[in-house]
Amino acid sequence: MASTKLTRRAFIGAAGTAGLALAACGNGGSTASSGTIKGTYEMHVQGYDWGAGVDRLIITLDNPIDALEPTDLVVSEHKQTTDWTAEDFPVIEADFERTVTAASIKDNTIELELACSPEDGSPFLYTMATGYNTWSDPYDINISIAEGVELTSNGTPVTEFTIEPVAAGKTTSADAWTVDSFEATDGTTFQYAAWEPQEESKGLVVWLHGAGEGGTDHTDPYITILANKVVALSEDEFQQTVGGAHVVAPQSPTMWMDIDGKGTYISTENSDKVQSIYTEALEEFIDSYAKKVGADKIVLAGCSNGGFMTTWMAMNRPDKYAGVVPICEAVPDSLITDEQIAGLVDLPMYFVYSKDDTTVDPSVCEEPTIARLKAAGKTAETLHVSTSDSVIDTSGEFTNEDGSPYQYNGHWSWIYFDNNECECDEDGMKAFDFVAACLA
Repeated sequence: MASTKLTRRAFIGAAGTAGLALAACGNGGSTASSGTIKGTYEMHVQGYDWGAGVDRLIITLDNPIDALEPTDLVVSEHKQTTDWTAEDFPVIEADFERTVTAASIKDNTIELELACSPEDGSPFLYTMATGYNTWSDPYDINISIAEGVELTSNGTPVTEFTIEPVAAGKTTSADAWTVDSFEATDGTTFQYAAWEPQEESKGLVVWLHGAGEGGTDHTDPYITILANKVVALSEDEFQQTVGGAHVVAPQSPTMWMDIDGKGTYISTENSDKVQSIYTEALEEFIDSYAKKVGADKIVLAGCSNGGFMTTWMAMNRPDKYAGVVPICEAVPDSLITDEQIAGLVDLPMYFVYSKDDTTVDPSVCEEPTIARLKAAGKTAETLHVSTSDSVIDTSGEFTNEDGSPYQYNGHWSWIYFDNNECECDEDGMKAFDFVAACLA
């Protein structure tokens, strides 16, 4: 992808169209069968550093197109979105132009590649009202012939071009993961996504998602592994580094930091101890899944809300896990007892956070906890910390208006973990190597 300058995109309009049947400019009203094109499309959703994006369309036509350039078609998405410019951040339906970067034709099939960025192409809706990511409903793609372009079908000018706006199918970069559910003894049901290595493995990595990836309405476990690039844990770099491991990502019915099952966040105002309504149910799920796949070593990793749960599960049962990776973890240090700190002294831990995180203040969470762990006797062999001043795009693909690397929210330090760009401040150990050592 070429370098992209990112600015907030304006809405095309507040309402979409039910379909498109546009006449190509300069062509009369011919209704010859080869001049009338109808079709459907399937879309592909890719997991990126910043989340999910619709990056490819496969369009099936009833009549062929003779030739096509990327600029010959106009593509826009009609979807739910949060209007961040309005008071109370309402959810509206709007249209956004998409940039076609490549087009190819084979028989009666067109494949379009679409540009994606942190601000373009997401099929997800995040709302302030719920605090969750969900699949946008609707999420429609409108495809038309660009103004002034003349296309032909078997040599005949195309006079009508109608593509159904609702996708006929959807594939994702997480399709190698299976989806299932687990009901705990207390009645809690976790949906989950899982990936299995081809070779036998005794290692299991449990990914615990952030608050935005929980919930039960218009969501599924693919949200948990596409909203953050958790699919990286099933890709070659991670799997080859750790020698092959099972990976599972359970989805909380609300959020991991829920103390009553009603979505009440734990805080220093409503609790004097670390807790979660899902503690026992999650432990039961992890035990069950480890037994199912034959794993005898378990590593927990999670970001934000999931970083909280990773740290809390480790404190609750430090003997149970081979290692933990809390990323931008949200456990207020003031809620952690000295006994819990002492219980973590021998457990391998790898903290990841950015110093400019304004969502989870490191001076309230990670930093005092790490200092207490060191004071309790935790050594460099079992304590690794990877910090950054900020979270920026390291691919070189995205830049700000001034040409500097695109800067993400400082809370998003999981991006560095997903890309294996975390290095321990003291000894340079990478996070993937840490997981490998724990599972060895």
